[in-house]
Amino acid sequence: MQEIIIDKHFQFLLPVLDEETFSGLEAMILENGIRDPLVLWGNVLIDGYNRHRIAMEHNLPFKTVSMEFNSRDDVVIWIIKNQIVRRNLTTYQLRYFRGLHFHAERRIVRNDEGINQHSEVNRQNDGKPQTQSTARKLAEQYNVSPSTIERDSRLADALIAIGEVSPEAKQSILSGETKITRKELDAILSGSENVVTDIAESIDNGTFGERRSDLVSDTNKSLDSAFTRISGLIERELKGLVKAYTPAEVKSALRSHIATLEDIYKQL
Repeated sequence: MQEIIIDKHFQFLLPVLDEETFSGLEAMILENGIRDPLVLWGNVLIDGYNRHRIAMEHNLPFKTVSMEFNSRDDVVIWIIKNQIVRRNLTTYQLRYFRGLHFHAERRIVRNDEGINQHSEVNRQNDGKPQTQSTARKLAEQYNVSPSTIERDSRLADALIAIGEVSPEAKQSILSGETKITRKELDAILSGSENVVTDIAESIDNGTFGERRSDLVSDTNKSLDSAFTRISGLIERELKGLVKAYTPAEVKSALRSHIATLEDIYKQL
């Protein structure tokens, strides 16, 4: 029998079946056998993790089919597309997969022969910023805006961080059982490892709602302070510019405050 390798990274991408759904799949397979072949990349399993687990536990026969890819990121993209087509996804699951797709596409650089290679460079061969072009490409593919794709990438990063601490907490978010706001995502992405651990544990033990109140309270206090500060600066500067100003000076003053407001806007 061919040795099959379980790649934890690929497996980590996929939603975990809850106990009831897994038991239903197991009962169906025990009655009808494993009809769909497992999909392999070399010896690495890329589709059929639950079927493989059931087969191993009950010593059941199964078939395999092999596929060829140029890189691990091409495998990731195939897994994502396969999941999106196959499953009735929750909003969080769809956003998670789009974010993962964005990251995988950015890591792939195609040379003149069209062969995929890994690179940390975030620019295409023509020198154009790859981030924006990747977001536009996937936005057209998924019929959303480029900014939505970029927000999805941040959601994926946050869920990966949560999942490394607690796969159950990650699954709770993906299933829609636990709702998470943009402010809470920012707390996960900008927080220390202890912050991520605390949030994951609070989801696991059912106290995340209480923690949400603390996060919102802290955020509101921060916003109140920021609004007070910037309103005072704008008032003082604009009053001074009214007396003696040039268009360039007004533009310069306004631009600095617009940039500050944009930073606050992105945090909401």
